[in-house]
Amino acid sequence: MSATSPFKNPFETEGRWYKANLHTHTLTSDGENSLYERVCQYRDEGYSILAITDHDRTNDISSVSSEDFLVISGIETHPVCPDSEPYHLVCLNVPHGFDCSNEPDPNLRIRMVKDVGGEVIMAHPYWCGHNLTHLSRIHGAIALEVYNATCTKIGKGFSSVHWDDLLDAGIILPAVAVDDTHRGRDIFMGWIWVKAQSLTLDAVLEALRTGCFYSSCGPVIETAVIQDNKIILKCSPVAEVHFIAQRSHGLSIYGDGRLLTDLECQVRDSWEYLRIEVVDIHGNHAWTNPLIVK
Repeated sequence: MSATSPFKNPFETEGRWYKANLHTHTLTSDGENSLYERVCQYRDEGYSILAITDHDRTNDISSVSSEDFLVISGIETHPVCPDSEPYHLVCLNVPHGFDCSNEPDPNLRIRMVKDVGGEVIMAHPYWCGHNLTHLSRIHGAIALEVYNATCTKIGKGFSSVHWDDLLDAGIILPAVAVDDTHRGRDIFMGWIWVKAQSLTLDAVLEALRTGCFYSSCGPVIETAVIQDNKIILKCSPVAEVHFIAQRSHGLSIYGDGRLLTDLECQVRDSWEYLRIEVVDIHGNHAWTNPLIVK
């Protein structure tokens, strides 16, 4: 098969798995907990990585990381989208005091973030009311939020259609699940498993930039690889498995009363891209990044 993915497949990459939430708010903006309380919450829940992303205000994170828990400095910033609600951009690895809020152009804000060594994720497009036209104007983001827990409060937590619209248009991005923690129930609901060489900022950023992770709200994906033109999937028990390709292409498999854990699927020549989505009996999803792209 000539099709390849521009990303690293974490299931074929050496390293360790680290659980991460990349969108978090504190009392610095509109969250209900202090920075220290947030760090304790996620560390005690078994996470290894936490990005603090308050609205256009950074936090001093210099004393909260440890050997087994990495805190990433970030912000969420909101440049103008000319014919819709503002963009929400999650910016990772920006220095304390960084401010790009006076720049109205979203792509220039992204350039400012990259110039200081950071990266940008497009946040909750469904919640923002953004469509393909709006999203395709953004250049340089490394991912899109496919799931945002706080947006479930208005029934708009899933942005998988927006992700597929981008993929169908040839805009190839990984996707992340996040909490976007503010208050109440929007915590420990969406995360990514990062496959990195070590729990260091450089190693984690490299994994994020290369798509070396998968996203989840519960299910565990143990392997998702292509061998001899077959997809081999192993996961925790789920009720549904979706092999999602472009437009009308793909394949769904349902357990119909039995749980699915091991599957093989022939890759169709017609598939221009392929991502896998699994759903457990509680309705919790997990997502791979695109495994093939033509």
